Amino acid sequence: MAKIDIKGVNKSLVFVFSNGSVEEYAALLKNRFENNQQLFKGSPVIFQGTGLEQLSHDDVAALQRLCLDYGMIMHNVHTPVRELKTAGEDLFIYRTLRSGQNLHSEGSMIIWGDVHESAEVTAAKDVIVLGKLEGIAHAGCYGDVSSTIFALDLSPKQLRIGDKISRASGEYIKNPVPCIAYTEGANICIKEYRP
Repeated sequence: MAKIDIKGVNKSLVFVFSNGSVEEYAALLKNRFENNQQLFKGSPVIFQGTGLEQLSHDDVAALQRLCLDYGMIMHNVHTPVRELKTAGEDLFIYRTLRSGQNLHSEGSMIIWGDVHESAEVTAAKDVIVLGKLEGIAHAGCYGDVSSTIFALDLSPKQLRIGDKISRASGEYIKNPVPCIAYTEGANICIKEYRP
């Protein structure tokens, strides 16, 4: 029988899907939404869980549309398993993250692609982007200020390491070089990466 646990995490509602069919999930969600519309309306929602792996992209999109119909805000986009690989708690993403997409890793996150302007990535450890980082990156999201952020082209809207925050200067670098961001005292420092 299908099961969906709903929990509050960082001002978002996380829907954790256990094994089931798209029809069972849709019926469960619709029942919960109808019985407590005020709780769900306007809430950011994140989909997680092993049950998502059994669904097609269209099935997940249908469940996300159901959430949108009840006034929720989708905070992540389901990524097919073939585009994600994990090693321990580290997460490897083999695609570009489009605007509006959010991903989280309980370890480090390595992205083989770009992170577009309004995309957001968070990791308990390091964030490594083998492409252009234009969005928001948060390394050490549980407070680890020894974490780093690396990108082949570092042009972020915002960087966070632990509890430190740095915003974009607005300057455009014509010939970008690989850069690494790290904390030093109360500041986030960015320097050209030299192996």
